[in-house]
Amino acid sequence: MKVVILGGGFAGISAKLSYPNSILIDENDFVVNTPKLIEVIENTDLEISHTLIRRKVDLKAKVLKVDFKEKEVITTEGKVKFDKLIISLGYEQDLSKIKGAESYAIGFTLQSIEKIRRFKEKSTVTILGGGALGIELAGALRRRGFSVNLIEAEKRLVPYLPSNFSMEIQKTLEEQGVNIILNGKVDEVKENEVITSQGVIKTDYTIFSAGFSGPRIIKELGLTNKNNRMLVDEYLRSVDYEFVYGAGDCANFKSGFIPQSAQVASQAGNVAIRNAIEDDNIIFKHNQKAIVLKVGDEYIGLFKDSVVKGALSKLVKIYAINSFENKVSKLNTLTFPVFSHNLS
Repeated sequence: MKVVILGGGFAGISAKLSYPNSILIDENDFVVNTPKLIEVIENTDLEISHTLIRRKVDLKAKVLKVDFKEKEVITTEGKVKFDKLIISLGYEQDLSKIKGAESYAIGFTLQSIEKIRRFKEKSTVTILGGGALGIELAGALRRRGFSVNLIEAEKRLVPYLPSNFSMEIQKTLEEQGVNIILNGKVDEVKENEVITSQGVIKTDYTIFSAGFSGPRIIKELGLTNKNNRMLVDEYLRSVDYEFVYGAGDCANFKSGFIPQSAQVASQAGNVAIRNAIEDDNIIFKHNQKAIVLKVGDEYIGLFKDSVVKGALSKLVKIYAINSFENKVSKLNTLTFPVFSHNLS
């Protein structure tokens, strides 16, 4: 059986390791270890390359189109036939959701990291979005000496996690001097101010740490989607084609919700390819074993329903980062299948 994986991020790597004879396609020969992006923002002595890991792929190419009828992927390097397809193309950020954000806010991409690192000292930075990324950004920038506003539209930070965790995060950030604005719906971003339901916030820089969706190509491929995340059933099978599976941030349940996180994406990649090659019909149930946020110089973890601060949480965070790097190293030692004769 010929299985093709589109996208070599957390989900794609997990899928490839589960079935080495699959064909992994990605336009880059590196992968970003996203937790380390915060490290290079916090410590400008580190190079951007600190976040990048060399990652082998079977075909380095950009996906242009998928012909589902003919079962072939059209790329910048030719066409690749498949029997089963795993789509794990990650996420994109949509700044158009807030008026003025495309002009006056900075998104969170690999390309924008250098801009953030060059912010003028002692400036005021306003972060839109009190999820995990916004929280870690706030702590890192505050540690560098910036005045930081953190705006969250809901009534508490990380509203999708237990309230005791939210409370501990808020307490820690406030102790570090971060100005937190809750129930702050953002109406517009201007050059030096953010207009919210809680008033006008003066700022030198605005970072948009929300608005994450699936990549636009999901919609372009004609797949049924919600917010550019392809819809899948409980087995991670596309609602449109029984031979197509979705894993990671680009996929979401038709009925229910799949969190966008590295941990969940890795689990999804493994389940999707097992169902694809073995017809196991494994029901995907994500398991967030632990969540650890680095808030300035504090590590705050959620283990089941318990909040744990300090050394243990730090060790878990480091372990997660190292574990992913070890996965990539394992991937790079695989003997990749020869399939060049299938390109046309």
